[in-house]
Amino acid sequence: MSRPAAPSLSLGELAQVAKAQLRGDGRFLVKGVAPLEEAGPQDLSFYQPPRSPQILRETRAGALILREQEVGLYGGHALISSNPYASFARVLQHLYPVTRPVPGVEAGAWVASDARVHPGACIEAGVRVAAGAIVEDGCWLETGVVLGAGVRLGAGCHLFPGVKIYAGCEIGPDCTIHANAVIGADGFGFAPDGDAYVKIPHIGGVRIGRGVEIGANSCIDRGVMADTVIGDGVKIDNLVQIGHNVTVGEHTVIAGQTGVSGSTTIGAHCRIGGQVGFAGHIRIADGCIIAGQSAITHDLRTPGVYSGVLPARPVRRWRRLVARFDALEEFAQRFKQWEKTAAARASAHREESDD
Repeated sequence: MSRPAAPSLSLGELAQVAKAQLRGDGRFLVKGVAPLEEAGPQDLSFYQPPRSPQILRETRAGALILREQEVGLYGGHALISSNPYASFARVLQHLYPVTRPVPGVEAGAWVASDARVHPGACIEAGVRVAAGAIVEDGCWLETGVVLGAGVRLGAGCHLFPGVKIYAGCEIGPDCTIHANAVIGADGFGFAPDGDAYVKIPHIGGVRIGRGVEIGANSCIDRGVMADTVIGDGVKIDNLVQIGHNVTVGEHTVIAGQTGVSGSTTIGAHCRIGGQVGFAGHIRIADGCIIAGQSAITHDLRTPGVYSGVLPARPVRRWRRLVARFDALEEFAQRFKQWEKTAAARASAHREESDD
């Protein structure tokens, strides 16, 4: 696959960008970046466990970003970092900055007369900005974006093609929302009434903080009466569903195909794997790590690593299984005690036989 050309920069310059310590010739010119397996003598790459350190002896990369612990395994120029992945990300941002378009409203865009669009924003053809919406400086709305009435879009936001933000939602500054994401649709709220259902009006909104990134085709539902809230720095992958009245704490990351049911609160600095399912009305503590495909059906009150997936069973059988799972630890302790007692009796019996 061809890559866009990067400017040639010295390793000394890139050490400052990466916030890393230089080990080697600072005048060495880096002409590109590449994976370890594909990197050539003028390329920069990075190494971070849990990859096998054997790759450090095999790579042809002219320079690497890596930890102090592994630098002795590599013979080339190096940038030493306690977090090579983050340092490499800084280098990529520096070498391949996002090019913003010329500000202005293109022909073919529709902007309501009472909407406020900053002169420094770019509104592409095919965008629709409804009454009372506010678009701040440096925003970039690509073709097919729709902002509903009263939407507030903070400075520096980038909305990719087809993003839809329903009326009354608020997006903080420096957010990125990828193609066809939907912010502020009604949640899945229907009150049973005999054989039918009565729709529950959703009169809340969605509030998204600063520096949030939302992946393609993800959906964040508006609240019923209060708002759905996404904290600063949250990163949401593609195809994620966030239900009504959910709160996600700052700097939490959520991988693809995860579903969060309504009124759940997820703490700050959590890491959530793909295809995790959250029941509604539960609370997740700050700092929880949840493995992919886990089913979270109750509060997680303390930070830690959580995992658990089992196939569906008829509900009565499932409840019996859960009760047995809960008793397994007690049973294991009793079994260990039985083993010790049996071993002691066997030893005593052998001693009596020897006598």
